[in-house]
Formats: sequence, structure tokens, C-alpha cells
Amino acid sequence: MYVASSKQMKEIDKRAIEEYGIPSIVLMENAAASVLKYIKKYNASRIIVLCGTGNNGGDGFAIARLLHINGYYVSVYCFGDYNKISGDAKVNFDILNKLNIDVKSDIERFISELENCDLIIDAILGTGFKGEISGKYKDAIENVNRSGKYVISVDIPSGIESDTGKASKVHIKADITVTFGCLKYGHILNEGRNSSKRVYVENISIPKSCIEDEKIKAVTNYDKYPLSLLKKRGIDTNKSDYGRLFIIGGSFNMSGAVCLCAKAALRTGSGLVSCVIPKGIADRVGALVPEATYVLCEEKDGFIDIKKEQLDEIIQRADVIALGIGLGNSEKLIDMIEYLIENSTKPLVIDADGLNILSRNNDILKNAKSRIVITPHPGEMARLTGFSTNYINENRVKIAIDFSREYNCITLLKGSSTVVAFEDNIYINTTGNPGMATGGSGDVLTGIIASFIGQGYTPYEACILGSYIHGRAGDDAYETYGYGLTSKDIIKFIGKYVKL
Repeated sequence: MYVASSKQMKEIDKRAIEEYGIPSIVLMENAAASVLKYIKKYNASRIIVLCGTGNNGGDGFAIARLLHINGYYVSVYCFGDYNKISGDAKVNFDILNKLNIDVKSDIERFISELENCDLIIDAILGTGFKGEISGKYKDAIENVNRSGKYVISVDIPSGIESDTGKASKVHIKADITVTFGCLKYGHILNEGRNSSKRVYVENISIPKSCIEDEKIKAVTNYDKYPLSLLKKRGIDTNKSDYGRLFIIGGSFNMSGAVCLCAKAALRTGSGLVSCVIPKGIADRVGALVPEATYVLCEEKDGFIDIKKEQLDEIIQRADVIALGIGLGNSEKLIDMIEYLIENSTKPLVIDADGLNILSRNNDILKNAKSRIVITPHPGEMARLTGFSTNYINENRVKIAIDFSREYNCITLLKGSSTVVAFEDNIYINTTGNPGMATGGSGDVLTGIIASFIGQGYTPYEACILGSYIHGRAGDDAYETYGYGLTSKDIIKFIGKYVKL
């Protein structure tokens, strides 16, 4: 499902109006009619419509008219300057006056009326909102949120920034949102993701070509799109057909990370997994992952000490290499990472300590011979970019795509809404839950992604599938274990999503 910026939606609307001759007021009418469908599903008789003075308010005025015509008791409030209402919104505002439907502005009356209503329509602020809500609208929204009444937001909950999901301190918390044409970034990023329990996308007669010609590059998993990428295996195949993954990682204090990564890769369907680890942890890792093979390396101070000859052999034999899992943060490992990036002709997936070491010299990525995937969480991304974690979380899409472009890599920025960026392409994943904020979860994700690359998926496809399936498996683990789930529990459910 496409995800559009506010600028892209303006262009889409403009094309529908100017190139196809669809009057803007028809689009507004269709938007109102689509919201009415969802109102009718809810058993309500007394409805309050909260309107702003812009086009979102115009949608609200049109909804109020349709409710009135359909026999509902409707009460309309607008706390802004009526003189600012213009264009199509003014047309619908004037129609209400002609129908003797009073548009009220008394906040005390609104609070009193709120007690006896069944449903509230939020049509205050649309996709152009930025900043903080104040005045009567702030008071109204606070009372709506306290009321516990069922709330339907029009296009986006009021107080949510459409392009970032950043929220005003006071913003609508909706039961459902009905949006038009495409999802918006604000529906699935940051606080915006939690501002509405469900989001429905309605076609308001915008021609499909208007959306397609806009060349929107951002998609999400709302229509289970990632699973459409899965390929059915042939009957006459063997383990060499599904990739050889080498995992370079592990250290004296972090042997478990490699085990989790290897087990996740095997459960995702890797043909062969080889763990490249220090000799000192071989017994521990071997006992936990007997299905894997091993390349045992010397160690110094508990960290892997791998020779260039060994790296060359790994590059030759591998289909994909995962790097950094449980590696440790020793400066002695910089040379190894630089050598792999500059010499590997096979895709590299870099995570965890690999990223922390890489952050000392990001420019190494510009010398890569193969496709690089990095999988940072916001803290690691902060070290890679120099930005604060708050800034990164507020600008997840921009940060991911800028880094991807500058360093010619695929950036998978982990979080509650994981962003995958490659060139101009963006995928935003919304599967997963807070229970997955547990040690080793990222190692599992790396194993899944690397496994898919080894099986022949493009690195970008592997990141889409990996983030989606990792989250779905985590959601299943949550259903069983709640917030007490562990990374091992996530692995148990991977297989459910890799079968056709």
C-alpha cells in the first residue's frame, strides 16, 4: 500500500482536478460520503461534528449535511474564525446555514453536549497541520479524549503532523481514521501510529493514474504486501540452492548473539549456515546450533582475530555474509571490517558492534564492491550520523533515505515503525510490538534478512520480508508470552510465515 507525503497528495489532488476535470468539491463530497459509510456501521443517533476552518473542516461540514439528510441528530461546532472559511469549505458551510443547521462556537455548550452524544467526528485539522494546538480547540480535544466517546477522524487525527507522525502535546486519539487516496506517513510513524486504532483508506474517485504517475516510492505492509514477494520452491532442489550464509561474530562475553542469528537464518530457510567465531566459544555455540558448520579463528583478549586469508576464503565460498553480531567493540576489529567492505563481492549485512565500529569511519561504505545492508537502531544511527536519537526518531524516513543515498547502501532503521530505504524506495513496517525490545531481537532480524539474501532475494526484498516476518513472529510470541517474550520465542514462529 502506497504512503504519500502531504506534498505528493496535493499534487495528486491537483492532477485529478486540472487534468481530469474532477471538481474539487466533488472530491470533498466523495470524502464525506466515504466517512458516512463508517458512521453507519456504528450504532449512533446523536453525533457531534468538530470542524476547523480549512478543507478538513469542509469535509466535516459536508459530513454533517449528509448525516442530517440521513436522519441523524447532528450538532456542528467550529471554534475558529468563520471569516477564514473559504472555497469548497465555505460552500458546505453555507449549505448548513440554509438547512438551518447552526454551526456553534460555545466551548461550554460543547462540553455539556458531549455528555449525551454517541459519536464524535474529528474534522478539525488535516494534513497541513504543524506545531501545537491551543485555545478552544485544545480545550475541545482534551474533553473529547477524556469523554471515552467513539471518535472517527477525517484524513488524519487532529494534532498529528502528516509527514512525520509528530504530535501536538494535545491531539485527538481516534478509534478509527478514514483517509483518502493513500496512507500518510503520519498514520504509521512516531506518535501518529498510536493516535488511531485503525486506519482505512478510501478512494474518492481520484484516477489510479494520478497516484501511479506521481511515482510514490513509499509502501507499507497494510495489505500484507511483503508476503507477495515469497517464492515457491521447486521440488527438485537441494541445500546449495538456498544459500550459504557466513556469520562473522561472537566474542567471549557474547556467544549467544551468533546462536540466535544462526537459528533465525536456519528457521527462515537457509541451505547452509557457517559461524565464523573465536575458538574459545566453539563449544558453547556448537552445542546450541548443531545444524551449523564452523570456521574457528584465533582470538585476542576474547575477540576474534581473523586472518585476511580466511576472509578471502569466506568471500569466495559465501553467498552472503552477516557481520557484527556479538563481535565486541575492539578497535582491533576495524581493519577486518574495512577489508570486508572493500573486498567482498558478496552482500554484507552489518549489525550491532559492526555498526559501532563502522561509525568511526562511515566513508568506508563508499568503497564497497557489493551491496551493503545496515540495520541500526536509533542509538546506533545516532553514532553513525551525529544526530540525536530524538531527531532521528522524529525524522526517520529522511534520516534513512539520506544515509542510504550518501553511502550507497540499504538502510534499515529499526524501531516501532521500521524504515527501509534504498535509493528512492522506502518501505515502512508496522508489525511488531514493545515486547520485542529485548536482548537478541536484532540478531534474529539479521539472521532472517541474511537468510533471504542467500536464498536469492534482492537485499531490498530481503529487508522488506525480514522486517515484516520478524515483526509478525514477534506478535505471535507476544500472544503467548506477553512482555516476557525472549528472542528465542520469536524464532519459534518464523516458520509460520515462510511457507507457501
